[in-house]
Amino acid sequence: MMFQLVRIKSVVASLLWKVFPNSMAKRQIEKMKKDYHITIHGGYDFMPHILENCEFFLSKEQLADKKYMDGMIIDIVKSYALYGTNANEYFCYKFPQRNHRERSAYLPRRKKDLLLIEQMHGQFQYYFGQIKDKNVFYEMAKSFFGRDACKIESLDDLKPFSSFAAKHPRFIAKPTRGGCGKGIEILDIRQFSGKVEDVFNYLRKDNETYIVEELVEQDPRIAEWNISSLNTIRVPSMRTKNGVVVFYPSIRIGRAGCIIDNAGAGGTFAAIDPKTGLIITDGFDKRGHIYKEHPDSHKPFKGSEIPEWDALLSFSKRLHESMPIQHKYLAFDLALSTKGWVVVEANWGELSMPQVEFGKGLYQEFKSLLER
Repeated sequence: MMFQLVRIKSVVASLLWKVFPNSMAKRQIEKMKKDYHITIHGGYDFMPHILENCEFFLSKEQLADKKYMDGMIIDIVKSYALYGTNANEYFCYKFPQRNHRERSAYLPRRKKDLLLIEQMHGQFQYYFGQIKDKNVFYEMAKSFFGRDACKIESLDDLKPFSSFAAKHPRFIAKPTRGGCGKGIEILDIRQFSGKVEDVFNYLRKDNETYIVEELVEQDPRIAEWNISSLNTIRVPSMRTKNGVVVFYPSIRIGRAGCIIDNAGAGGTFAAIDPKTGLIITDGFDKRGHIYKEHPDSHKPFKGSEIPEWDALLSFSKRLHESMPIQHKYLAFDLALSTKGWVVVEANWGELSMPQVEFGKGLYQEFKSLLER
C-alpha cells in the first residue's frame, strides 16, 4: 500500500512538471532558498550546485543580470525534473541552445544510473559497491593492475603498508570511495623523515580509507601529451549477447603541473575511433573550450594515434569478462605503462565526454545496447 502511494505521488508530480514546468520550478526554487541542503542525484546540494556552475560557465555581465539569472535558474531546475540533467550537465550539453527534442536525447548521470539500477534487479548496492570501493575492485582485478597496491582501512594495515612503503617509498594515495580525482596525492616517505607510521597516521587522520599504489611508469608515447599526469583512456564497455562492445572511448590528458587527468580538474579530452585507435575530434575541456592541440604540449589531437590500440581492446575485453556477469556496463580507465596496458580504476562512467565531443545525446544508443 505504501509503495503504491509513493508511486502515485511520483506519477502525479511527473505530470505536474510536464504541464506546469515554470510554476513547479518556481516552487522548487523557493524551497531551495529556504533549505540549501535539498539534494539531487549524485549527492549535490542543488542550489549551491546551480550557483557554482553558473559562476563557472557564465560571464560577469550575465551573472549581474537578475532577470537573466532568474530565467536561467528556472530552466536549470526544469531541466533536472524533465530531463535529469544537473547544473553541470546543463551547461556542458549546451542546453540553453537546445530544444525539447534535443534535450530529451541526452543521457545524464541520473538517467544512466536508473537504467543500470533497473537491470540489476535489486542487487544494485552490492555490485555497485564492488567498483565504488577501490580496495574491493583491486582485489577483484589485481591481475590487471600490473603494479603493487595496499589498502589502508584500519590499524591492522600498518604492517603490510610498511612492507609496501619499503619497496615503494614514493607512491600515489587515493581515497577509497573518492571520485573526480579529489583527494589524490603523490606522497614520499622522505617527506615524513622516513617514518612510515607518520605517513600512515597522516592518511588515517580523518578516519579516511585509502588505497596506495605503486606509481605507473608511463609509456613515453602517452607521456608526451603531458608529462606531469598519468594520461588515461576512458573505455566505456558493454557486455552484450554478442560479446563485449566498446562504446565511445576517449583519451583524457592532464594539464601541465597537474598529476591527474580528470576534466573536473581542468584536464582535456578527445574522442577515439574504437576501430582504429585514431583520435577523431578536437580536444575539449569542461569549460567548453575547444583545442586543435593540447594547450601545454601542443601535440595535435585530431589524427593522432593511440599506441598499442589492438592490445588495449583485447585487455579491456578480458578485464570486463573477468568481472561478475551483473556488471553489464563498466567504464575502465586504462593507462599504457612501459610494460603494457594496466587498469587504473573502473566505474559507472559518466558519458559526458562523448556527448560533448560529438554534440549529441546518447540516451537511445546506450539504452539499446544495454538491452542486447
